[in-house]
Amino acid sequence: MIFDDEQQQFADTLRSFARRRLKDQYARWETEPVDAGLIEEIASLGATGLLIAEEYGGSAAGYVACGIASEELSRGDFNVSGLVQLSAIVGAALSRWGSDSVKAEWLPRIAEGSAVAALALTEPDAGSDAAAITTRAARSGGGWVLSGEKASTTFAGYAAGAIVMVRTGGPGPGGVSAFWVPLDQHGVTRQVYDSLGGKFTARGSLVFDDVFVPDDHVLGELGSGFVQAMTAFDFNRAVIGLGAVGSALESLDETIEYTKQRSTFGQPLSSRQAVSQQIAEHYSKLNAARLMGYHALELADLGRGHTAEAAMAKWMGPAWSVDAIHACLRLHGWSGYGEDLPFAQRMRDAIGLEIGDGTPEIMKAIVARELFGTATHR
Repeated sequence: MIFDDEQQQFADTLRSFARRRLKDQYARWETEPVDAGLIEEIASLGATGLLIAEEYGGSAAGYVACGIASEELSRGDFNVSGLVQLSAIVGAALSRWGSDSVKAEWLPRIAEGSAVAALALTEPDAGSDAAAITTRAARSGGGWVLSGEKASTTFAGYAAGAIVMVRTGGPGPGGVSAFWVPLDQHGVTRQVYDSLGGKFTARGSLVFDDVFVPDDHVLGELGSGFVQAMTAFDFNRAVIGLGAVGSALESLDETIEYTKQRSTFGQPLSSRQAVSQQIAEHYSKLNAARLMGYHALELADLGRGHTAEAAMAKWMGPAWSVDAIHACLRLHGWSGYGEDLPFAQRMRDAIGLEIGDGTPEIMKAIVARELFGTATHR
């Protein structure tokens, strides 16, 4: 992927910010609540308004720009890519399907970072099968009343609002609708999970107990929620892959410098073929995953199908990044195994994105379906 001048400047700015501002604080958010001022600082660089029109405070920079933001910010803090992802998903969805009043109130807040957005799709018994959701909405006096539980929701702990997929009709995908739901209402309960990694993202559950949502908060047509979810998944899977790659490439860059300085038996560690070839292999695989991610996003910017390409980027990026970061940890010896260096945290965080938005098995099934046809791979 060769960036144009504007894209390269954006990438350089974000990489500098990631190394200067995010890297030293990466471990801080493992134990402390995320600083709202930091989120607004990230937003001021344009990272949360990339799919929002200028009239609402965004830049409408496109899908490739989302990949750049995810990759470069992840060099400092892998979890910050979640802000890029959710602001892009929600910003694009509200822009396309939201009412004028919802867009006017919420898009500027998402773009400026004063409101963190979430996508509430997964349920305790419905993961990648979005058509199997059971959270329901019933008609009530000029709006709808929502009841049910959403699980494994990124930013459940502090998001200001969420796109919530609910069942408004019969079984199957045609009965699923999307609602924009402010989360400061009576009847909304949050629980943050105690996860292995990704503490910054406050992943958890949202329980809706007769929560009222007005008619103008329905996104698009009733029954179109499944299609909306699949549209979001396609491009975001590539964005996830690039975030993982950015974290792993930073780990390799650090390890290259370390092995050039660390000596064993009178020779730099980098002179050992077993070390240099190991790094070369991981660097090559990560760049292949990186190119696939940007290829998928280029197709998205052109309005062309990119389902298979995004799925390839999603399974390759996190999986190969976990392997690469693990290798960097090992090459640093016992110091790499400790929490003073970032490798253990990066590896924990990248493992989480092997699962989020679809496991490797789901991604490979999507690629196979695109290659062979739906009927062959049910």
